[in-house]
Amino acid sequence: MSTYSDICIVGAGIGGLTCASRLIGAAADRKLRIRVFDLNATVGGRIQSRKIDDEEIAELGAARYSPQLHPHFQQLMQGSGLPHAVYPFTEVISHDSVLDELKATLDELSPRLAEHPNLSFLDFVSHYLGAEKASHIIKATGYDALLLPMVSAAMAYDIIKKHPETQHFTENATNQWHYATDGYHALLCQLQHQAQVAGVEFQLEHRLLSVEKSGADHVLAFSHHGDTQMHRTRHLVMAIPPSAMPRLNLDFPAAWSPFQYDSLPLFKGFLTFDTAWWDALGLTDKVLMAANPLRKIYFKSDKYVLFYTDSKSASYWRDSLELGEDVYLERVRGHLEEVLPLDGRPLPRIKAHFHKFWPHGVEFCVEPEAEHPAVLLHRDGIISCSDAYTGHCGWMEGSLISAQQASGLLLQRLAQLDEVAAANDTFITSSTERA
Repeated sequence: MSTYSDICIVGAGIGGLTCASRLIGAAADRKLRIRVFDLNATVGGRIQSRKIDDEEIAELGAARYSPQLHPHFQQLMQGSGLPHAVYPFTEVISHDSVLDELKATLDELSPRLAEHPNLSFLDFVSHYLGAEKASHIIKATGYDALLLPMVSAAMAYDIIKKHPETQHFTENATNQWHYATDGYHALLCQLQHQAQVAGVEFQLEHRLLSVEKSGADHVLAFSHHGDTQMHRTRHLVMAIPPSAMPRLNLDFPAAWSPFQYDSLPLFKGFLTFDTAWWDALGLTDKVLMAANPLRKIYFKSDKYVLFYTDSKSASYWRDSLELGEDVYLERVRGHLEEVLPLDGRPLPRIKAHFHKFWPHGVEFCVEPEAEHPAVLLHRDGIISCSDAYTGHCGWMEGSLISAQQASGLLLQRLAQLDEVAAANDTFITSSTERA
């Protein structure tokens, strides 16, 4: 037994919810049914918000946005009416001179980017400073990904100027940054509620297993609480990341795009204490760059300490957890004591902690300089959207751009079908009158 919808959206992150929202009017006019499926128990995808002590919000996924860099998301936040505040972490400090060296290096080498279009960022900096010095300087950015061979020099400069912790090393130093004080999950719940009021149905805890073409329809097989359920739909939008596509029988990426895709892991570790001891050290609402696996350490008002890592360091913390919570916490304490000016005193007792490891935290096209479409189209008419297809990979802005183009493509398709239907009605009416 199978269910049917006119429009099926797989993925209830910000991209899938945006598609649903933009299709509501056209669906209502045509009396079309929209269903949204997701493998998780709640909407959100890589947006997850958690409360600390029933008041402060900690973002396990996406955490901040810039009105200058992310105008689509800025517009969405303004339209939601949800409160926001200034994101505090744009002041970065270090206990040595490496940040000054980083800025000087970026300024000095920027005019030479065009001379080395095929070099990785590490090789580019090494060409001028030597491998050891280059590695030391690049680690000061706090992003292990910038050491990877796949990251070109131009790509690295683009990353550095688009993050609040490092933008002050570039011409983007004055960009503003905000965060949602009620958490971004509240925004997605608002989008879900608006869609449900308009008649969109949500089917959560459904893992897509396969997609088959059947005439003009697509037949989808889902796993739901151990059972396999079939669903038929006329129009299909895949609002899921590239890392989720290869396990399906859709020949990704060969049948979709000439480009290749990859991802990087992310890890966020949150720590709470009985007192905000970091205030006496002058660290409140600042980011401390660490030359160890903690990389970037954030001290949020009097609420919590957060460290945020990617790539090699993210995997290090995942492996630490697999060795047990005691090992993980011992390493956290040890690495914090390495970089904090504690004057030999032990780190205060950790009151509580939580964390989030994202195996595919940032997804992207391997050829970033290519003219990449923001939406992919399968030969069977399936539409795929993801932030990874845009220049804003890893950001909510990219998801909005891709989803808006995906829904626009489907709206064009619906309009074309209306024209064909109207032409057929005219032909039938004319034939009847002649008869």
